Amino acid sequence: MKTAGFFIGFILCMASLFGQTNANKYEILIRQADSLYQQKNYVKSGFAFSDAFKTPGSNVTSKHRYNAACSWALAAFPDSAFAQLDYMAGFMNYTNYGSVNADPDFVSIRADKRWNPLLEKILQNKKKAFPNLDLVKVNGFKMEVVVYGLENNKNGKPVIVFENGRGTDFEYWLPIIKEVAKNNVVFAYNRPRIGGSEDDHQIPTVDHITDILRQLLLSKGLNPPYILVGHSWGGACIRCFASFYPAEIAGLVFVDPHDFVKGEGGGRLPYQRIGLSEFQIDSLFAEYDKSADEFMAQGPKFVVEEMKAQREFSKTGYALCSRNPLPEVPVHFIMAGAYPEAPEQTAFLYDGKKMFRINNEIKMQRWMELINPLKYGKFFYSAGSGHMMQYDDPDIIMASIRLVLSDYAKIKKE
Repeated sequence: MKTAGFFIGFILCMASLFGQTNANKYEILIRQADSLYQQKNYVKSGFAFSDAFKTPGSNVTSKHRYNAACSWALAAFPDSAFAQLDYMAGFMNYTNYGSVNADPDFVSIRADKRWNPLLEKILQNKKKAFPNLDLVKVNGFKMEVVVYGLENNKNGKPVIVFENGRGTDFEYWLPIIKEVAKNNVVFAYNRPRIGGSEDDHQIPTVDHITDILRQLLLSKGLNPPYILVGHSWGGACIRCFASFYPAEIAGLVFVDPHDFVKGEGGGRLPYQRIGLSEFQIDSLFAEYDKSADEFMAQGPKFVVEEMKAQREFSKTGYALCSRNPLPEVPVHFIMAGAYPEAPEQTAFLYDGKKMFRINNEIKMQRWMELINPLKYGKFFYSAGSGHMMQYDDPDIIMASIRLVLSDYAKIKKE
């Protein structure tokens, strides 16, 4: 029996190691595919994705299949592109209609007879996932909104409000929304041009978005107080809202946010700390601006307009976000600590991982300075999560929201 037990244990151990090896192989191939995409070697990128998907026991995500479809479309392999997109729509219940419809990577396959049926399938998935989807007019233009847990909408009870990252649809919040809505009313929406929201022909600056969001909330009968949860660029948007209407805020959760604090040296500080000369920094920034201009000349409007908003933010946004200090409510910062799968190609100038750490340390210091004066200020760091924390570590976001609700209840009793 001891021999049999040892043998079974050995087999289980080897199976576990085999699974870990396959998982590592999958991640390596995905990183390779992403890197080849960045290098515009779309054919090799597509084949690298295919090899990754064949890895036994691999956890293939819709994000990776989407990226594979982009590579195949750009490589002029329409059958392979549609194979990935159809799989996502048919077997993964993919819902991000706006992203697929507007992504310039798919320009080459839009005339294909398979394109419109694919979009219709994704649209139907979205309607099933969001049965309470609504279009609400603001300033004459329709904005796409969803409200969950309306039965929990009670006077004085916080409304949980989600603000998306740049150019992203609220669909990526869905698992978190459904969990939080079990006990609270939850609101999410798409800014102009995103998803099913109409183009209002204005640059979506943080003050403009604040005005739209507040009108949408009130039009749905969702009165303050609000707990605002903002991801990435959405962090700057909710900071502006809290700056304009501090008395309406019950809590703020910043999920790996855009740096909305104008610190010493601005965006140049990380490059200075890693040892680049001022000339090198100027050259890099000129290249970044050139790349951004090239993208904005041909990119999807829903992203381009938000890039314009970010440029505008560098001129006026910092002042808008700091016109009032953070309110004395629970304020949380959640930072992602995993190095990106497809980092920028700057190895010839500096160590990318080292730069990533330096940049994170600078932002961390700024966030700490903001929350230290607050009784209920908290900071969370997720070492294994990438920027898209809704996928990589949704539990930390849900835990943060629950803690904000708990601490706000304490404040109400004080």
